[in-house]
Amino acid sequence: MKSRTLFFALSIAAAVMMLSPMTASAQNVPPRNSQNTTYLPDDLLPDATAYLPSPTKPSDPLFAGDRAFYDWGKTLRGTERGQRAHDDANSNFTYLCSIFSPAVGVTLSYDNTPAICTLLSKATATARAATSKAKDYYKRVRPYEEFNEGTGVPENEAAYRGSASYPSGHSTRGWSFALILCELFPSHADEILSVGYEYGESRVIVGYHYESDVQAARVSTSAVISVLHSDPAFQKDMKKAKKEVRKLAN
Repeated sequence: MKSRTLFFALSIAAAVMMLSPMTASAQNVPPRNSQNTTYLPDDLLPDATAYLPSPTKPSDPLFAGDRAFYDWGKTLRGTERGQRAHDDANSNFTYLCSIFSPAVGVTLSYDNTPAICTLLSKATATARAATSKAKDYYKRVRPYEEFNEGTGVPENEAAYRGSASYPSGHSTRGWSFALILCELFPSHADEILSVGYEYGESRVIVGYHYESDVQAARVSTSAVISVLHSDPAFQKDMKKAKKEVRKLAN
């Protein structure tokens, strides 16, 4: 059985490579012409079911790690970090732009940074397509359902009940933003990666995901973003986004 620790090592390694050379609603869809568009069709994306290990079950010895993180997350609910985790349940594009803007020192929005937002939107949608395939394949039960307990975001429990946990969709979005923005703003990489990491961690704190769900999302996302660098449409949008960054710096 593959080690769970492999997830984090691979995701960080992919992030380093990049630095070199839900509330479920219509709000998740970015505005303007980038709506529902991806760079690559599903059959050209890395297949997460081919390289990710199956998620652990409560009867598996390795599940103890997921359970420990779940219990740790519960201790943070009711704290300032728990409130931020509650807020991070928001997965719409505007919210993600708002939490990453301080890290890059620029207000990310379609009005202020249209090229960057187009790139972020399409890259994130592409990574989400790969995550969704793995979710449908593994159909892992969410922690709060497995343990029949409440969460840090009670208002969303009914909407998410019955949906799959592994890999984490929220974490996919956050890590997609982090990897793309690291390439555009390399001098802010530490701050950007911290935001992306904590956004995924929030899903563990509120009880909607296991730690391995989040780590799997980071690996899957890193794989997709790496592959996108060979896609001409992605390359073109990345070039436009980097030009926009240079313009903002002047």
